[in-house]
Amino acid sequence: MWFFRGVTILIGVIAFLWLATQNASQEIDFRFFSRDFPGLNLNMFMLLVFASGMVFAFVVSVVGEIGLRRQLGQQRRELARMERELSALRNLPLDDEASGTENPA
Repeated sequence: MWFFRGVTILIGVIAFLWLATQNASQEIDFRFFSRDFPGLNLNMFMLLVFASGMVFAFVVSVVGEIGLRRQLGQQRRELARMERELSALRNLPLDDEASGTENPA
């Protein structure tokens, strides 16, 4: 699996660099919500979009990781509670053996 991930990243980087060299002299007018960026170099724009995508993916993964860690903590607490309950049940004396009499049923 690590091999395919590495190859995919390598192909992406090569494609990104190829695209950047093909469009090195291109300038674009970019509007972000209400703010204008006239004459922005296409390579800079691609770099900003790539970096913002990485930041967004990082934030999403951190939020997911926090949720998973919270769920894992809840599961650990539940497991500890069940182990304590099981231990308490194991330590209970049996009524029939403790009294020495058998139930005539």
